[in-house]
Amino acid sequence: MTAQHHADVCIVVEGCYPFITGGVSTWLDWLIQTQPELTFAVVAITADHHPRKFKYDLPPNVIEFQVVPLAPAPRRPRPGRPMIEGQIYGNALARFWDKADQDAFETLCKIATTPIGRGLPGLPWKTTPPDHADFISSAPAWEALNICAQALAPEASFNDTFWAWRTLVGGLMAVLSAPLPQAKIYHAISTGYAGLCAVRAAHQTKARSAITEHGIYTNERRIDLLAADWLQDRIHKGFALDDTRREVRDLWAEMFDSFAQLAYAQADRVTTLYGANQSFQRALGAQDDQMVVIPNGIQLEKFKGLKPAINKPRPTVGLIGRVVPIKDIENCIRAADVIRQSIPGVEVLIIGPTDEDPSYFAACKHRVAELNLGDTVRFTGRKNIFDVLPMLDVMLLTSISEAQPLVLLEAGAAQIPCVATDVGSCREIIEGTANETPPLGRGGFVVPPMDPEALGAATVRLLSDTSLRKACGQALRRRVETSFTSEISSNAYGALYQELCA
Repeated sequence: MTAQHHADVCIVVEGCYPFITGGVSTWLDWLIQTQPELTFAVVAITADHHPRKFKYDLPPNVIEFQVVPLAPAPRRPRPGRPMIEGQIYGNALARFWDKADQDAFETLCKIATTPIGRGLPGLPWKTTPPDHADFISSAPAWEALNICAQALAPEASFNDTFWAWRTLVGGLMAVLSAPLPQAKIYHAISTGYAGLCAVRAAHQTKARSAITEHGIYTNERRIDLLAADWLQDRIHKGFALDDTRREVRDLWAEMFDSFAQLAYAQADRVTTLYGANQSFQRALGAQDDQMVVIPNGIQLEKFKGLKPAINKPRPTVGLIGRVVPIKDIENCIRAADVIRQSIPGVEVLIIGPTDEDPSYFAACKHRVAELNLGDTVRFTGRKNIFDVLPMLDVMLLTSISEAQPLVLLEAGAAQIPCVATDVGSCREIIEGTANETPPLGRGGFVVPPMDPEALGAATVRLLSDTSLRKACGQALRRRVETSFTSEISSNAYGALYQELCA
């Protein structure tokens, strides 16, 4: 299935593999390794040009690796005005930004990749590919910025618009201008910049493309934007629902929406982990004949022989995840206070990296001290999951956004009941679907996000009832065996690749 100097599949991923562990990165490493008959290229989109340390060894069937920074290393602009038509550039950006216009996207791709001359009086023109600075720090870029500001957000602060434009357009043009590996299939592991990069490459090389979403990228970016204290709302709309004025926060969200709409429109297949996600994809233009559900899977054989620790001194609850805001670790800490009131000897382990957001980790440690939980809550850092699982009586997941968390499947494989927030497919994993045949029973409890009282009460219920805890763990194990194995998932992705290569 391979061709000389070409990968079968080019994976395009943003902000994770192979530089960040866990979650999507772990899944992606698994995906590549379970398709050994295929060759892969990996394009890792990063925020900037600074070097990053690999957290994974690339599998042997990865034959090419490339980093595409959204903010390339700055360099001194070349002399002479770049021969880019600022009005054409600005109008295309505004149309794409506002309506995800496909013709405008084609124009932007052409601008990004067409060699240009420079206005140097008295000297002959020599065409060369445009620099990143030409797109964001030149006279044509200034003209394009003013067109976008006037067309999209005339009432917003121009200073705020300038920085939003520079960041978003800079990233957009970086992925449209980057040379990419040759492949038969371009597979993006989100919409956003990765999705645009994949469909652009597939269109320009007449290849096929697929988008796989774990969480819905646009939803996650909206959560980030709502929480962003570096964005200020300067337009006071009160309670008016018909006020169409745009804040700069709106510009950020609408650009990400346009990325998704364009990617869905051009992709051959759009997959996700569970059916409820498809409603969000349809809302931004994905069509039913494009969409496929492929659940995550785990390798059950790795959990063979894993047994609970005996003679533990304390009942133990664990949360496995990064210490970052989207995981809502503070909710876990507050729930630990609730649990301790009923079960004073409980230990709550927060297992995962603490270095991604030092300020949030500091806030979590402050919350532990504030609630006097120093003898109850312990941050362990990274641990081998097979060393951790035997110690746990109950697994917690407190995220405010998830897709189909592998950690719940891993807990199920180890027969550990779970208490999780009602996000992503957590309810489907823990309680089963409405058409599950035969019904396997609950594997724990699902509670509202950001509700430490409910989270703590459900955990106490499991810790206090050995029979219930055992029954829930067994039910979750059966559900994983039936629907969420590595073999089921691997075969589905293999079939997808075969279909797109046919």
